[in-house]
Amino acid sequence: MAPPPVVPEADHQDDDDDIPEGTGVDLRVAVRRLKARNTAPGPDGLPGKAWVLASEALGPRLEGLLSACLERGQFPLRWKTGKLVLIRKPGRPADSPSAYRPVVLLDEVGKLFERVIANRLAEHLAGTGPDLAEHQFGFRKRRSTVDAIMRVRALTTGDAVARGGGCLGGVSRHRQRLQLHALELH
Repeated sequence: MAPPPVVPEADHQDDDDDIPEGTGVDLRVAVRRLKARNTAPGPDGLPGKAWVLASEALGPRLEGLLSACLERGQFPLRWKTGKLVLIRKPGRPADSPSAYRPVVLLDEVGKLFERVIANRLAEHLAGTGPDLAEHQFGFRKRRSTVDAIMRVRALTTGDAVARGGGCLGGVSRHRQRLQLHALELH
């Protein structure tokens, strides 16, 4: 197995922004999500299951690497490089470009790092703030699509309707996240 990529020094020096070191908890949470998925490997050829199995032995080294990336504010380019795979849609002619769905396979270590960053951002926003809007359901812990649907239902059948008011609502999907937009009219 090849050693992890070297992370070069950052060009900027900013001592005012202290970034806490990565913890085993950050990594364990990210690896736990890999266990639940059975995805195809990215360009490095290592499937998520391999990272799950190796996480106990590689944990301290991987944690050190991710901490170094956080300290330097860098996301290695190699982890952003993907392998494009075209998946044919059933019932479409093979010679049509619309017959294929493009999927980009990324290295699992990059996905681990993204999860660590996403978890830290969510914790920071919820704890230190500014907290996310109450009506935002994407990028929020303990909020789901069902919660968004229940909110829409409450707005369209609840007190606003009974008072003769109206509700203008919309649900959109942006980058695989469900967003609820509602405005109560008086």
